[in-house]
This record gives sequence, C-alpha cells and structure tokens, in this order.
Amino acid sequence: MKKFYIPLLLLFLVSNGCFVSKEYPVEYDYNFLGDFDNYKSFDFFITETYMDDAPQKLVKSTIKSHLELLGYKYNPDDPSFYVSYFFIDDSLKYKGYEQPQMESFIKYRSDSQKEKEKYQKKKLQIDQGTLVINFTETSDYSMIWQGYTTDLYSENIFDDPRKIRVAVLSILNNYSYVPKRKNN
Repeated sequence: MKKFYIPLLLLFLVSNGCFVSKEYPVEYDYNFLGDFDNYKSFDFFITETYMDDAPQKLVKSTIKSHLELLGYKYNPDDPSFYVSYFFIDDSLKYKGYEQPQMESFIKYRSDSQKEKEKYQKKKLQIDQGTLVINFTETSDYSMIWQGYTTDLYSENIFDDPRKIRVAVLSILNNYSYVPKRKNN
C-alpha cells in the first residue's frame, strides 16, 4: 500500500510546483545591429517607478542575479549596457516588431545579413498591468533589447514575491544571449 502512496505524493508535489512557477506570456524586441559580443557588464538606470519599495528591490535583485548567472558583470563604474525596468498600470496600444528568434539571428547571421534585415512592425494591445525590462547601450543610448509581459493585474503579482520573480524571469528567459567567455 505504501508503494502506491509514494508515486502519488511525488506526482502531487511535481504538479503543484508547476502551478507556482507558471511563466507569463512575453513579447520582446531587439536591435538587429546590437553588438552583443561586446556587452560584458551592466548597471541600472535610475528611473522613477511607481512600484512599492519591496517589489522594486525584488525586481532589481532578480534581474541582477539572472544577468550575473548568464555571465555579465555588475559594474556601475564602466557598464557596457544599462538596465531599466518600469511598470505600466494602464492599457495602451504598443508598437513592437516581428523578428527572427534572437539567439539564432545573432549567432548565425553575418554582419551584412544583419544590416539588410528589415523591422516588421506589429501593433500590440497592451493590457492593464505591464512590466517592461529594457537594455540600453551605454555608448549611444540605443535600445539593445526590451521584453515585456502584460495583464499582470489579473493576478495582482505585487502582493506575492514569487509571482514577481516569475514575471521578471519570464521576461529575462527570452534574452537568450550569453556573453563569450575570455580564455585566460
């Protein structure tokens, strides 16, 4: 009889874990001409945000941890790119782009192919409650990458730290470029 309960208990724990770590739907855009191989370090833009202090700190620390895990260095003195994030609590129409998958585009297309690529606009209806994370190049302040997830008010994620982390990680999981490591 105990042999029956153990698999049932394992199944319950695994399926329960899936509900907690549900990813949110994400859209993202990136700069076709971004010099991703040269981005090694980051810092945060100081932006006005309308999030409470605790959720704001959690968003920032989750972004920082994730980028460091990918291999980027946090360097406020000499960053390659800036990270900003903000929350839009209204609905709006937004212009995004239909683009090839980022990782394959960056790794497998030549510079001349990248220069010929055209942005294909798409209009998006952004529902109430959108978290946006933006990477901006420090040399010319051009957007490198931007990800966003929407309709966050339906779950009121700011009342639950786990949901905040899942929303941030849902966005960042779409930034799939890992910096090249230097050989020592």
